[in-house]
Amino acid sequence: MTNQVIHGSAPYLTLDGGITKTESLEELLGITLSNNKSYIPQGVSKRLYPNGIIDFSSEINPIELPNKTDTFESVQTIVPMANYPRIDLAELVGKPYNYGKDDDDEHLSATGSLTIKWQNRKGEDITDAVKAYPNKPLNICNAPYKLTLTATDAELWTQYGIPKGSHFSGSSHSYYIKPKIDIPLACYAQPNLNNGTGKYAGPKEQWDQYDGFKVQSLSNASKNFPTTGANNLYFKLILAGMTARQMIAINGSIVKPVSGMGITLSLTAENNALDKNVVRVTLKGPTKDSMNKMFKPARFELYRDKAKNLIYQFKIDRWFIVKPGNTGQNYNNALSFCKNLSSSQTYFVPAAQDYTNANGYDWNLGVPGQGNTYQRRISYWNNSQWVGGLFSEWGIIYDYRDAGWDPGDYWVTDVSQEGKRYNVFAKLGDIDIHFWNNSSDRVACVAW
Repeated sequence: MTNQVIHGSAPYLTLDGGITKTESLEELLGITLSNNKSYIPQGVSKRLYPNGIIDFSSEINPIELPNKTDTFESVQTIVPMANYPRIDLAELVGKPYNYGKDDDDEHLSATGSLTIKWQNRKGEDITDAVKAYPNKPLNICNAPYKLTLTATDAELWTQYGIPKGSHFSGSSHSYYIKPKIDIPLACYAQPNLNNGTGKYAGPKEQWDQYDGFKVQSLSNASKNFPTTGANNLYFKLILAGMTARQMIAINGSIVKPVSGMGITLSLTAENNALDKNVVRVTLKGPTKDSMNKMFKPARFELYRDKAKNLIYQFKIDRWFIVKPGNTGQNYNNALSFCKNLSSSQTYFVPAAQDYTNANGYDWNLGVPGQGNTYQRRISYWNNSQWVGGLFSEWGIIYDYRDAGWDPGDYWVTDVSQEGKRYNVFAKLGDIDIHFWNNSSDRVACVAW
């Protein structure tokens, strides 16, 4: 018995048992959502996805998933999730998929592959995490996600047929996707990000080197950034499901504390982009020139709607007033400046932990295990004292325009075992007994 040459059609790809032929690999790069809507690359035939929507998604105009309960698994592609991030075409043309077709179905072979890649908003590859947790919902704060499907050059061959093979050119397409939400939320409170990586980076549950502080609690204001403040310090509140225009319309451009006194918030659209999702929150309060320097720990609430449902809250427990210039390297001048600020409100030369959470020069009341630099972490109360303060929360303090802070070494009340007065270097938050140079000595005063 001899094998006979079979004259017929060239081998081809199909997703429906041979009813529809696929003429290019790009036709395989569609996605289907949980409502059975499909999206396909631009310029592709709709043979495989007759109702496919041409994809024009982008970072600023992503595809929104149809249901709040959708997960990564709700986005279906030709690459089975069990095979992430790659499946060879040879596997797809055989059982159980049978995506290849020829007049002699039993002797098909193929080269080439299809790959999938999921990335979050920051461009981080999360494909392995998606494979490990396919039923995990997409996080709006990490959106838009980028889903890239790529096909390499490929060939289909049949053992006996004429024509014997088909060649397909490789192709790639990316989709931008965001989850559906019905309640606006705050994603991050972002101060200056400089000195926020490596040894400066706080715990992952609090700090993101690209975005700043994560929201810790909607029920406990003291858990959120910031707990310290000074006039004209500001942070960016990054929102989801809400624009700066909407936020300001609901809360007003000036926000008063719901408890405490002495400071207010100014709300503006970052870069005047009212229809974007970033609000600049600027602290306004006593300075050295203020007639009224009263301060009582102040709690602020920001709302997502007129019914006063919270989107963010925080509490300023310590307020700082800075003196421009230096003190002539004389601690008594620092004491005098703070004393002269005090009338109905007492201001003090800060302790080391009012600035930093570092440990160094025999000072060990910082974050356990942290070296002699600050760590970007929300200050907390421990054994009747604060751990962390202004520099560890806000970063490089003199980078805030119009806040009036200078680079240098700031006096503190604490004394080393050698009997020398400590200071804290503003840039790094390190504790020292020496000054950077002859005119780098600084003072600020704190009230609580």
